[in-house]
Amino acid sequence: MKKLFFTTSFIFIFILSATAQQYNIVSSAKTFKDASRNNRNVSTTIYYPVNKLANQPKISFPVVVMGHGFVMGKEAYQNFYNELVPKGYIVVFVSTEGSVFSNHDAYSKDLAFMVGAIQAENNKTTSILYGIVANKTALLGHSMGGGAAVVAASLTNVETVVAFAPAKLRFNTLIPASKVKTEAIVFSGSRDGVASPIDNHIPIYENLGSACKYFISITGGAHCYFANPNSACDFGESTASSNIQVTRAQQQLITFRFLDSWLDYKLKGNLNSKQIFVNDLSSSQDITYRNDCNTPNISKTLSNENSSVVIYPNPASTNILVKTDHPESFQKVEFYDEYGQLLLVSKMTQIDVSGLKDGQYTVKIHSNNTVFTKKMIIQK
Repeated sequence: MKKLFFTTSFIFIFILSATAQQYNIVSSAKTFKDASRNNRNVSTTIYYPVNKLANQPKISFPVVVMGHGFVMGKEAYQNFYNELVPKGYIVVFVSTEGSVFSNHDAYSKDLAFMVGAIQAENNKTTSILYGIVANKTALLGHSMGGGAAVVAASLTNVETVVAFAPAKLRFNTLIPASKVKTEAIVFSGSRDGVASPIDNHIPIYENLGSACKYFISITGGAHCYFANPNSACDFGESTASSNIQVTRAQQQLITFRFLDSWLDYKLKGNLNSKQIFVNDLSSSQDITYRNDCNTPNISKTLSNENSSVVIYPNPASTNILVKTDHPESFQKVEFYDEYGQLLLVSKMTQIDVSGLKDGQYTVKIHSNNTVFTKKMIIQK
């Protein structure tokens, strides 16, 4: 009985704790001046958390500085504010360079400038952020803003940089990428035709100087689906991308599952969240990924749906063969049913699947630091 009471009490306290960490969203527009660039005006909208309960002690919140895509405004990223601010983050949207003639170099420097500018707000008694800015910041960006966030991370110190479908900018983006030392994630949609992974996301990722970095490709994902509907982006996607296999809501759900745990780890120091992030990488059936984090031998083969990993025959009844371009790096194959349950693991490339029931399975092929995800059918 005593044990039951303790367990029930623990669950109750846990629920109260989780609920207490949810905040209301308040926003305020502010233009900053960068003295180092002839007092350049840097316009922003700041979204910050306010405790739902009155008369609560003042606490500090980590900062997310966010860059937008080509001719995309703050409304397109409401999904990020709604996701992050209630969890206790200050989100700073930098709205400069929103025209078709955007200056990519200036925008990158705007993002870098705002990292220090927001930290300075913590000590200004007239600021809405007075006394609530924690000394940890992340740089985030989508498309043009993703490339700019990477460049900005080479110009200032942040805890992490996360780029969503980053695009190469109007100057050599790969050189500053090589100077980035902070831990990083590059998110990609495998069906992105606006800023294709092979020409944009992958080169930026591979050139990142980060000792710890992850590439997460959402299978069937799009370019614009990281953000909310935007006429300019969506028009470009409708003409450039094909065979998108997920909805916008699904892509954002997948994205935030990884982003939430990553930021909780990097900006709030929660080591359990790092483990959740790593576990989700290996168990998710919606992505392929590359893990170049603290590993001496880095695979240069990126996992994506057009990869050179082949499973045949498919459909199969008794035996299958897994073929890769790098057999020396092959580690294991895992078979998951439609409910995500792991049913079979093999360290051989020739596998007896006769014990599996008829149906569709998700097959994950582990090769060095890369995980390839395939669909296959068992049919007897």
